[in-house]
Amino acid sequence: MLLPGTQMHVITFLFICIETVILFYLIIYRLARPDDKSTRLNIILILLLILYNVTGGLLPDSNLPGSYFVQTSIAYATGFITPCYFPYYVYHAFALKKMKFHAYKGVFLFLVIPYFIFVTLFVASGELDVAKNLLVIPVLYAIWVILTLIGAVKFKYENNFKTKAAKEEVAVLFLSLTPWVGLPIIDYFNLGQAVEATTTNTGFLLLLALQLKQHIVQLREEHERLITSEEQLLKWNEQLQDEVRKRTQELERISREERLTQNCKLYSLTTREIEIVILVYKGYSHKQIAEMLFIAERTVAKHVQNIFEKAQVSNRLELSRKLDMV
Repeated sequence: MLLPGTQMHVITFLFICIETVILFYLIIYRLARPDDKSTRLNIILILLLILYNVTGGLLPDSNLPGSYFVQTSIAYATGFITPCYFPYYVYHAFALKKMKFHAYKGVFLFLVIPYFIFVTLFVASGELDVAKNLLVIPVLYAIWVILTLIGAVKFKYENNFKTKAAKEEVAVLFLSLTPWVGLPIIDYFNLGQAVEATTTNTGFLLLLALQLKQHIVQLREEHERLITSEEQLLKWNEQLQDEVRKRTQELERISREERLTQNCKLYSLTTREIEIVILVYKGYSHKQIAEMLFIAERTVAKHVQNIFEKAQVSNRLELSRKLDMV
């Protein structure tokens, strides 16, 4: 079933609508997080799919401007260009290091150059069927890419396919690329636009879904790490506050003792008497002071009495107040 007045099948149009919605979502997300590189990769992928569907769905059409040759060449151009992006996409989005050759060189050698040869044959022969024989090159190249892809995933997961992530990645990447292997076959035998759009778009949408899923998992892990970091920072802050409080109290204590020592000198107290004054100020009893200074308790009492006389006080409380206020 075609859209009225066009050569575009309804299924192709539905895929364009779905991908347009996804495109707007990705653009909004990209504006919100401009530092996210994976979103840029996804936007390019969706744009290429939309372009492929529009040109493949509408062209060739005698009601549109341009000759049959130009329109057909444009339609096939997007069919060649869109698969060119696949190796680059998986190389960066899924960190498949073994795909580097295909991402930067292979697609030019086995897709871009064959496209120009395809156009040349089309012009020289004037027959599309003659040029279609060249489609065997993209098919063989796609098989090579699939084999490389499997090896790249094995290398990424260190030959361990037992994990769920590894199995999922191999399955989706295989399913996303396989339809493009069959694209030249579908086109060669004229199986129809609906079959072509369904197979190719489904594959790439699966690929996009996997990448988005992994991206969401990554964002969730980053969020959890952020929460953990905030909790640790809060804990460190509390510990720092406790340490500052302890240090402050220690400095205040030292400052009081220094002031007390200086005030004791105003009353000509001896070094031993100053030691005893500080201990008295801290609230120690005569017995405790004697044990700490290794002297007799009656000696402590004698020193305290001398201190009282020099400071002209009658008890500990008066002594503490007087020496603390001077």
